Amino acid sequence: MDDTFVPDERVLAAPGRGFGQVMAEFDLSRTLIALTCVGSAQRALDSAASYATQRTSFGRPLATNQGVSFPIAEHTTYLAAVRALAYQTIGLRMAGQPHTTQAAMLKWWAPRVAFAAIQESVVLHGQVGWSDEMPLQSLLRDVSGYQIGDGTPQIQKIIIARDVLGRDALGA
Repeated sequence: MDDTFVPDERVLAAPGRGFGQVMAEFDLSRTLIALTCVGSAQRALDSAASYATQRTSFGRPLATNQGVSFPIAEHTTYLAAVRALAYQTIGLRMAGQPHTTQAAMLKWWAPRVAFAAIQESVVLHGQVGWSDEMPLQSLLRDVSGYQIGDGTPQIQKIIIARDVLGRDALGA
């Protein structure tokens, strides 16, 4: 695109600065993707918790079984951790502080955490969890797609590794 004419009113950034400007917006969009994933996973866990307290087996609610209640507790904890990192990242952004590494952490980790929580919710619902009557299979597909947009997990880990180890250590 060398020598391509762009009218002044269409220029988004100073010459040579556009890529950096676009990349800076990824820090926000990656954080928002993480929170979207958390919301989807929370919806699935809320459904699983409701089902586990209402559905009975052998005269007792499913929730009385540790094999049902413990996964819900575990995934609730993981989601709280993702939220905390997301809020920290937003706080850094609002303070004008660097937050690229935190956004990259969120981008690779949140879809993975959310996928696992939704998948567990499908299993806890039994056969009905995979039916079209439930939104769980749709949530699973949606969250799976978030692993790709705005950079794959591998790209996010390169960003993190560069910050932790330095560009020279990675040969980049």
